[in-house]
Amino acid sequence: MHNLAKIATSALLGTGLVLGSGSAFAAAPAKAQPRAATGQSQVKNAELYLKVLISGLQSKNVEGPVKGALVGCLYNNSLGRITESMDKVIAENPGKIHRDNPGELLSVMVRICGYKPDAAAKGGR
Repeated sequence: MHNLAKIATSALLGTGLVLGSGSAFAAAPAKAQPRAATGQSQVKNAELYLKVLISGLQSKNVEGPVKGALVGCLYNNSLGRITESMDKVIAENPGKIHRDNPGELLSVMVRICGYKPDAAAKGGR
């Protein structure tokens, strides 16, 4: 798992790739355009989301299909895109999702990354 965290971090540090379908992410250009200025709060949130994501990948309590969705999300999206999506969902659900609750953040992240628990349960039968 330690190597997986390194791989995930490396994937996030690379440039953004074309986004895959089946997730809550909107279509994006093949190359991510660098932003002129990234706000301090965006950087702070990005660090938090990366920590939550890596913790999810390292956790023995997170199931394989969920980890697969997270790795796919890392592979197909930039950390900036993941941060924007997370911030949007949190803003749209005031009082329901808290940045100080890693479990809530991981649940949101898994959903925006395209994991559907009902579909996974049907496929496992």
